[in-house]
Amino acid sequence: MKWGIIGAGLIGGKRALALSQLGETILLVANHHEDRAIALAEKYGLKYFTDYRSVTRDPDIDAVVVATSHDALSEITIDALQHGKHVLVEKPAGRNASEVQAVVDAAKKSGKQVCVGFNHRFHPAIMEAYKICRSGQFGKLLYMRARYGHGGRIGYEKEWRFTPELSGGGQLIDQGSHLIDLSRFFSGEDLELTHSMLKSYFWRAPAEDTGLLVLEGKDGKSATLFTSCVQWKNLFSFEIFFERAEVSVDGLGRSYGTETLTLYKMKPELGPPDIEVLEFPGEDASFRAETADFIGKINGKPSLGATAEDALASISIIGSAYKKERKVFS
Repeated sequence: MKWGIIGAGLIGGKRALALSQLGETILLVANHHEDRAIALAEKYGLKYFTDYRSVTRDPDIDAVVVATSHDALSEITIDALQHGKHVLVEKPAGRNASEVQAVVDAAKKSGKQVCVGFNHRFHPAIMEAYKICRSGQFGKLLYMRARYGHGGRIGYEKEWRFTPELSGGGQLIDQGSHLIDLSRFFSGEDLELTHSMLKSYFWRAPAEDTGLLVLEGKDGKSATLFTSCVQWKNLFSFEIFFERAEVSVDGLGRSYGTETLTLYKMKPELGPPDIEVLEFPGEDASFRAETADFIGKINGKPSLGATAEDALASISIIGSAYKKERKVFS
């Protein structure tokens, strides 16, 4: 296929690298900051534009990556779908449920494939945990507990992620959306918000820097999720508790620490468990794995990637938390 990339920032660059590593053909890049478009174009030998329509409406393009700030995700994705493109759009696919619902509707009408970039599904420790979960070898899933956070930098409160009209919220819609998606991914069912807490502990900004959610499914399984950019030391921890084991995924590589899966297997007599540890050092290959999965989906293969419907479920939970906490961002 022939690809176009819209958004030439950090994530757009990672998507370009993934496509290049997979041997895909990238033709075009667009970014409203011309210097960024030029930089990515020069790296991969692309034509560049400042208007995304030059990519979404080009007849030679088969598929588009949309890696912009949240305020443009839905609009650009819909335009690409309406012009016959498959789309890999970054999470959360829109600032609110109405924007993501519009993506769902456009995808159904177009008949094209959409993947929402919840790339954490494709980290190797997460994939191994998913296999364990689906095997049923340790009994049913009981509950999940997760923490995800970082520190920030000077001037962080003035960046677009803390500007609700651009981002749709704060830390919850940023890193928190990954935890919500992973909870649904492992549970295999819809989860509903039962409790929430949103705080602005440190960053003086219009949106929250810390969020706590409790989600619950119809069969009683639950997820307790904590996310904060007042973490100071970068941290990722996702724990899954079964009837006869615990699976813990820690780290995402680099500043988050070596990605590790620890399996705690309970004995019939209980007591201290047997412990197995798997480490996954090296570069983050989740973007490449997710992109390969999406290409397979376009070609009719089964997919583990997040759909537009998955993104709608995630953003609906986020919207419910904002409404509950009286932090509704338009």
